[in-house]
Amino acid sequence: MNKIHPTAIIEDGAELGADVEIGPNCHIGSAVSIGDGCLLKSNVVLDGQTTIGSENIFHPFSYIGGEPQDLKYNQENTLVKIGSKNTFREGVSVHRGTVGGGGETVIGDDNLLMGYVHVAHDCRIGNFNILANYTGLSGHVTLDNYVTLGGQNGVAQFLSVGSYVYTGAASLIDRNIPPYATGYGNRFEVKGVNIVGLKRQNFSRESIGEILESHRIYYRSELKNDEALRIIEETFGESSAVRAFLDFIYSVEGGGKH
Repeated sequence: MNKIHPTAIIEDGAELGADVEIGPNCHIGSAVSIGDGCLLKSNVVLDGQTTIGSENIFHPFSYIGGEPQDLKYNQENTLVKIGSKNTFREGVSVHRGTVGGGGETVIGDDNLLMGYVHVAHDCRIGNFNILANYTGLSGHVTLDNYVTLGGQNGVAQFLSVGSYVYTGAASLIDRNIPPYATGYGNRFEVKGVNIVGLKRQNFSRESIGEILESHRIYYRSELKNDEALRIIEETFGESSAVRAFLDFIYSVEGGGKH
């Protein structure tokens, strides 16, 4: 049974799943679909063509599905798609996509967006990511899985962040970050490998060693890019963990250093 506070506004056409709880002063738009077991604590706005999975939690003053902050936007019918078991803390904003950017902003499952995080138009966020307080993603940013962005991070447009990346607080991310990296800086620099995160996700000692050596060859040796990648391919190309690192560089960076 749904539990809806009498001060909540639910526009005609909105779809609610089972066991949805909507607190005081929430506003649900006519094109919004909410899955089973979601909780809107209070003063939450869900707007636009927004589809939400099950068991998501929305804290006060979060605003999901708002118009993109793009001057080219002209009220096109673009989307926000959200999976299940995500937590949106106070003041989080997620904007819908733009026609030029593919038309949808996508958030997967089991993500934590802490207070005042902003997800701009056409971003794609995978699963099990943590975005700490006041972090902002510009338009067209991609986060893979198990990424942790420190507080007050800013990510520039059209960038990609690979899985298992960990960034320090107050970092300005103006380049793509390959899987497993950790670093920080006003102009972000890769400083090493996110060993703690890999251990928490039960990577084997052997895989962690292969990742460490691959990062050393690519970032710390005097080899040119192509030569470093060739050696990594020859030495660790059969490793699935290193393969993810190589595939990211080839597909996102074209083999260039970050």
